[in-house]
Amino acid sequence: MSKFVIVLLLNLGVVSTGLSQEIPVFMRIINLKVDAGDLSKFKQELLEDINTAIEKEPGVLEIYVVQDQIDSTKITVIETFTSKDAHASHQTSSHYLRFMEIAEGMILDIQSNEVVPFSLASKLQLGLVGKKNIQARPAASIPFGKEAFKATDLTVIRWLGNAGFLINSRGTTFMIDPLMQGFDMPIMIDIPISPQNVPSLDAVLITHSDNDHFSIPTLNVLNPKTKIFHSTVYVDSLMNNLGFGSEGHQIGEEFQINDVEVKLTPADHDWQNYVEGASDRIFKKEDSAGFWIKTKDGTIWMPGDSRLLEEHLAMDTPDAILFDFSDSEWHFTFEGAVKLANAYPETPLILHHWGTIDAPDFSPFNGDPEKLKKAIVNPNRIVVLAPGEPFVLKRIH
Repeated sequence: MSKFVIVLLLNLGVVSTGLSQEIPVFMRIINLKVDAGDLSKFKQELLEDINTAIEKEPGVLEIYVVQDQIDSTKITVIETFTSKDAHASHQTSSHYLRFMEIAEGMILDIQSNEVVPFSLASKLQLGLVGKKNIQARPAASIPFGKEAFKATDLTVIRWLGNAGFLINSRGTTFMIDPLMQGFDMPIMIDIPISPQNVPSLDAVLITHSDNDHFSIPTLNVLNPKTKIFHSTVYVDSLMNNLGFGSEGHQIGEEFQINDVEVKLTPADHDWQNYVEGASDRIFKKEDSAGFWIKTKDGTIWMPGDSRLLEEHLAMDTPDAILFDFSDSEWHFTFEGAVKLANAYPETPLILHHWGTIDAPDFSPFNGDPEKLKKAIVNPNRIVVLAPGEPFVLKRIH
């Protein structure tokens, strides 16, 4: 689920972006001098404008705020956009114009510079500084390119980070929940392939609308390279509004991606109904889903983000589970993950939803595979992939 973050740091040298240098971006550094009497109000209005920009504008990748340690009226804003056009669009947005109208009399001086991201390395990104809680991290990413999309006589699964996967089933290629750029929280891995370098896809499957799964900045790049998008009826409506060629499906409905059969499985992830201000609509259970994927080489189950359901414990035995592993009440929880794992004691568990987002105190993103290994039967079937590392699907019976 999304979590909007403004990071107050002491210097630019510890800013973490998670951006690949392959991605063309537009960056600015803005130095402000704010009237001391207006400082509190200015920061409040700035925070509201930034949160709105991150939430509503696909072209806004990151906005960081830095405040001088000695003179608190000196504020620096570091902002990153997908392009110069995205920056121009931001400056004409209603929320930005509102902010500038309010802030005009508060700003005593303003200077801005366009900059080029030469290096954005960060000790914070590696969890080495200032963290009470250090997250488990995967091995170094294994970059891949066009070779991963070619036809073979195998079905190969690659973890993209967070809940994202690339599956190549004998030349039928599709992604599930790819998060490859533009997220509103810092990323602590190198994404193994940028969306710009993806040659083509037969399909993209989206489990639900949270922006760590339904990544609009990623999908905007993948859209012209993807034959079709599949999701629930609700997410399909969002994709249609964005101009994506998509199909929406009910829970239990089946569809084909060439010779790969896919069926939507139930999920329970309507957390927005229980968090005040999270949404202006009532979410339904069927707005989220998992995917049951039958290939010539075996069956893959992606349960999606979900509370544990009785249906999850009564599936046919899959040959691999793309296993959502996080100790969150709106996911399986740790106890639920153990219960689900032990319901399919021979199935390989390819862990995801861990080791990607820099959020040591936010449970959906900070599972530790070693803890899970100690709690389930047949722990050697836990598959801890490095981002980009291939896993060959094999039937277990």
